Amino acid sequence: MRVFRLLLFLVLIIVIGSLLYWLSFAPKEDASSRIYKTLKEQEKRADLFFKQVSFEEVSSGIRYWQLRAETAMVNKSTGIATLQKAEGTFFKKGKAVLRFRSPAAMWDMKKKEIYLDKPLGYDVLLERKISSLIKTIGKEPSSIFNFPKIFRAGEGYWFQANNLSWKLADEQLICTGGIVLHKGEVTGNSETLKGDVALEKVSLEGNPRITIRSGKIAPVTVEADAFEVLNSQDTILAQGNPRITWEDSKVTSEKAKYIQADSKLKMDGSVKVDYKDIQASGDSASYFTESQQIMLEGKAQAQQGQNQLSGDKVMVSLKDQKIYLLGKSRVTITEEKLKK
Repeated sequence: MRVFRLLLFLVLIIVIGSLLYWLSFAPKEDASSRIYKTLKEQEKRADLFFKQVSFEEVSSGIRYWQLRAETAMVNKSTGIATLQKAEGTFFKKGKAVLRFRSPAAMWDMKKKEIYLDKPLGYDVLLERKISSLIKTIGKEPSSIFNFPKIFRAGEGYWFQANNLSWKLADEQLICTGGIVLHKGEVTGNSETLKGDVALEKVSLEGNPRITIRSGKIAPVTVEADAFEVLNSQDTILAQGNPRITWEDSKVTSEKAKYIQADSKLKMDGSVKVDYKDIQASGDSASYFTESQQIMLEGKAQAQQGQNQLSGDKVMVSLKDQKIYLLGKSRVTITEEKLKK
């Protein structure tokens, strides 16, 4: 009896473990799959059919979005509307900010959610140029989001996504799957993108990283638990365990952000640099990506081989593989170095 109970317990553990594994790694239903699954169901269960129809979401006198479609079907019992050949607008504080076109869309009227299949979206500033822009767009396996390097200095943003969803509960746009974000010299990659309808603040989650390119030199790569792209400030925040690499160099800190106008990574909290025979540390640092120089401050110190340097500021030149002292400093040079 005791052996039987033990076997039963082990089987139960295996079943529960398998179920948890499946829930964690089984393919999730994306917006596009859900739309076309619902479209097929609507063909049999829809109560209302429309042509050239328009819908909109208004709550407490505030307009959030407007949808127009060539055809639409509505199921009154489920509160689901499916639309084909749709186009529309998202509003922020009553102002139109984002236009989009989508071959198919779904509106969950009860949950107040919108789902778009393969939408082409763009800043309202691009309204007159979008027709010519569409001609240059090819088919991409990933969802591509393009932003000007400097906020409002460019021509606005646009994207070509595999799917997109929006909920009134948080007023956030969400895109899932392979994400590629372009912003000047910065390229971001992740599994999920979230942002407000004006895309002024965008987060990258799910194995995210950003790559910073400058001329012909090797790019700088930044990894973290998540990134927040503040397009209106031209700043990118690395959230949680930031790790920076360039060739063989590794830089870690508690906090990091990329200031695009200065081509500079600003790091704070236990900054550590490890590059070949150079080890350096400081309370904070500025990493200038174009010159590949790192300025360490606050209890700054560096070691190259047996030589130790400390001072108010320590400069590490990754490109030249050298260290420099600035301000008040202290240098310890080994006897072997003096004999050379």
